[in-house]
Amino acid sequence: MQAAVFVIFGATGNLAKKRIFPALFALSKQNLLPPKFKIIAAARTPFSSQIFRRTLRETLDLQNKDNWEDFTQKIDYLPLDVAQDFNLKDLGGLLDDFEKEVKTCPQRIFYMAIAPDIFEKATKNLGKNGLHQSCRHGGKPRIIIEKPFGWDLKSARSLAASITKYFTQDQIYRIDHYLGKETVQNIFAFRFANEIFEPLWSNQYIDSVQITTAERIGTEGRGEFYDKTGALRDILQNHLIQLMTLITMDAPTNFDAKSINQKKLEIVRGIKKLTADEIKTHTVRSQYEDYLAEEKIAPDSKTETYALTKLFIDNPRWQGVPFYLRTGKKLEGKVTSIIIQFKEKGHKLFKNFSQKPLPNHITIQIQPNEGIGIRLAAKKPGLGQELEPVDMEFCYKTSFDKPQPEAYERLLLDVMLGDQSLFMSEDLIEESWKVIDPIEEAWAKNLVPLSSYKPGGWGPKEADELIEKDGRTWLAPLLTICRI
Repeated sequence: MQAAVFVIFGATGNLAKKRIFPALFALSKQNLLPPKFKIIAAARTPFSSQIFRRTLRETLDLQNKDNWEDFTQKIDYLPLDVAQDFNLKDLGGLLDDFEKEVKTCPQRIFYMAIAPDIFEKATKNLGKNGLHQSCRHGGKPRIIIEKPFGWDLKSARSLAASITKYFTQDQIYRIDHYLGKETVQNIFAFRFANEIFEPLWSNQYIDSVQITTAERIGTEGRGEFYDKTGALRDILQNHLIQLMTLITMDAPTNFDAKSINQKKLEIVRGIKKLTADEIKTHTVRSQYEDYLAEEKIAPDSKTETYALTKLFIDNPRWQGVPFYLRTGKKLEGKVTSIIIQFKEKGHKLFKNFSQKPLPNHITIQIQPNEGIGIRLAAKKPGLGQELEPVDMEFCYKTSFDKPQPEAYERLLLDVMLGDQSLFMSEDLIEESWKVIDPIEEAWAKNLVPLSSYKPGGWGPKEADELIEKDGRTWLAPLLTICRI
């Protein structure tokens, strides 16, 4: 693998401590980093390299720190402020020194683990100091950015313009960590490698789809950011719409970024934009009780901590199938799941079945424990012909001896390999904002009143009422299987 230097802006922040450094350390232990590899940790705190390494060891939540000392020898720390253009020239010097040391052109990777409101300034300063340019021996630097990718369509386009002024699309890696999870990637295998499923994957057999991301926690110290963002922007606009594309897209011609993103783009462009009247009946916005007492929350905040929207895809395959996307904080459990419910035509041969149908459904659970469950009807033991629902399960932890890599391990390795297939394109981001912006605008005008819900349940009663009007109910988003 090509020599590489990984520059982490915001190296003292939570994202770096919780995700980036543990992922790089895990790759190091598996010998998956290039033999010639360096990390330059950059942040405003005036640490020395020695103090930063010691602090990092103390703050990282790692069960196994074998080989830690070898790993930390790859880390240098540089105090700088990328938004204020402080010490960026020194960063250029460190990059040049590493190039001389390895006697080749290392792949330069910039990870922007910084606050979104300073991102455009930071990108401008990278360009101002020539850091967007390759080293003397060729090569193209890569830049990693985290959501939010703007606050609406206008800001997303402004953000894109600030990046593409210095970096081309093949240099930009927009991370959605959900796409790095094994079960999300396994959706392709589940659908396209098993002939028993894909022929049924249409409105002819599927009744509806429920996509849920629920959290037990509240704002957890992120009150200032969250209060400006809300559940719709924070989770539904990116994570849930991305999961929706994976479950509905046609098979790509190849497993490459261009083919996959093209098929996903077809789906997002096909999502029907809700009218003002539809927003009133197809969406729910709610806030958990005592949210206003959280730290750094405006006393009169109308920010939603629960968001639900019913969407449709306007194409022949999915016409008429409702997709219920919901997310919330302070709910009963931590879970991300996709539930595909099949149509029930009724089977008069079994009395209890025709009186109370038990539709088949497939649950793809992405967290907490990754797995897939299939709900079937089976004959209840005994002399009668009564049916009961039963579950078949596939769980990663029990089906494979090999441990699952964390999402960031896979994604950061892909950046080093130059593989963008699990990263979001700018077109996808802009099209998803076109779906969300009308909802945000209607909510800002209070066309959908902000309700409240008690912590510890599955959300507000308005969410139950919305789906019950359609003659459906919420299916359990948390599998009873895979609890290991």
